[in-house]
Amino acid sequence: MKKYMKNTQAKSILYTSIRSPHCLKAAIFLQEKGVPFERVEINLPAKEQKTPEFLAINPLGLVPVYEDDDGVHPDSLFIMQYLEEKYPEPQLFPKDEKQLQVALEWIELSSRQVRDVSHHLYWQIIEPPAEGADLQRIAELKQQGTEILQQLDETLAKTKWIMGDAMSVVDIAMIPWIYGYQRFDFPFETDFPDVWDWLTRLSKRDSFKDNFHKEGRPFFDESP
Repeated sequence: MKKYMKNTQAKSILYTSIRSPHCLKAAIFLQEKGVPFERVEINLPAKEQKTPEFLAINPLGLVPVYEDDDGVHPDSLFIMQYLEEKYPEPQLFPKDEKQLQVALEWIELSSRQVRDVSHHLYWQIIEPPAEGADLQRIAELKQQGTEILQQLDETLAKTKWIMGDAMSVVDIAMIPWIYGYQRFDFPFETDFPDVWDWLTRLSKRDSFKDNFHKEGRPFFDESP
């Protein structure tokens, strides 16, 4: 029988999934803050997130979840806000209230429209339904994606990073989804050159390379 593996020695644990961009941004944020953490992989296709053992950690049955000496912290945005307060340097959230509101609006965009385009194109193109892909739906989603990339490109034409001269939580929130847009043949280099430059710079950072498609130890002990 599989047994839940609990590491009582770990002080900083990120319950994550290789399939989740939300988990990737939490991991990038942790590394940019310089916070060491142990990664525990939750097998989403196997529904480990719905097991009693995981629901005891997060009753919502969702990843990511971050756990440290101060308790359990679910949801990628809440995790990043908590880490910003606990580890204020380097600063990744704007301190100015107006700028903070702008940052939160970008994060909201990333978690809704940007995410929805990625999610629905994936299930139309990468793993299409049994009845076949809906070409009209793909065209609509590609148009939505193009509008998002145009907005981002116009912003990055004026600044090095989305919020200005320094990388911020907004860049971290955006990159998992925008990086994934490459699978859908958007013409980055020709039509969105500033997005392409931003994407190239971010994806070369250690915090991205060390966490992209990185699995942690299993949540359950698979040994006999």
